[in-house]
Amino acid sequence: MRKDILFVREAPSFLVNAMVKTLNASGFHVICAQPDIVEIDLIQNLPDIYIVYLEGDIDSFNGTLKYLKKKMAEEGKDRFLFLLGNPLEINTAYEVIPKNMVTSSFVRPVNMQDLLSKLNFLLNDGEATGGRKRILVVDDDSVMLRTMNNWFSSKYEVYMANSGMNAISLLAQHHVDLILLDYEMPVVSGLQVFEMLRSESATANIPVIFLTAKDDKETVMKVVSAKPDKYLLKTMPPESLVKAVEDFFKGKN
Repeated sequence: MRKDILFVREAPSFLVNAMVKTLNASGFHVICAQPDIVEIDLIQNLPDIYIVYLEGDIDSFNGTLKYLKKKMAEEGKDRFLFLLGNPLEINTAYEVIPKNMVTSSFVRPVNMQDLLSKLNFLLNDGEATGGRKRILVVDDDSVMLRTMNNWFSSKYEVYMANSGMNAISLLAQHHVDLILLDYEMPVVSGLQVFEMLRSESATANIPVIFLTAKDDKETVMKVVSAKPDKYLLKTMPPESLVKAVEDFFKGKN
């Protein structure tokens, strides 16, 4: 499936522009349109991924939602519809398009890493990955997630989670070949996530490499004592970090 997205919004805004910029930076091609079925129908090669940003006069989206409903119902097409808005706006949209036709809904403010992870999982589970390994990067720092995605995406299928619980949720539905897990995370630490992974049969055998920004003896001893498959320093040069992962996979072959 093409990584093209139809992004429907009433008018450009700082938040909308930031979201579109993030999607583009993550390898998606975003086509923006107003909730106007005439404008949308004129788009050549209309994408199969629809994101509707509900804001302002919700009634103005009714025609567009009905139009997209017909598109979703067409046989022989895999299409995905995402609704972004507050709870009232999303529930109002469900009065026009059935909830079971909506792939996912996200309450504003939208966590872009959650949205990107959902998009990538849907796209890559629906098509061949070309034999590429799948890596899940878990880090509470969104900048680090985007950076790691840029470093690894040319060679691997990269998925992202911004918390341990999001990672657990994603792994309940999808398989990955390696987890790069931030050791220092708030709420649920990397060590706690690691222990949860090892306690479940479905995830117990997935290799885990801890990522840590600290290289003092005390931290290193704590990381090593947990017995992950490996640990790497975030401060390593990008090429060294990528090579370390490559060497890890070579050692598994």
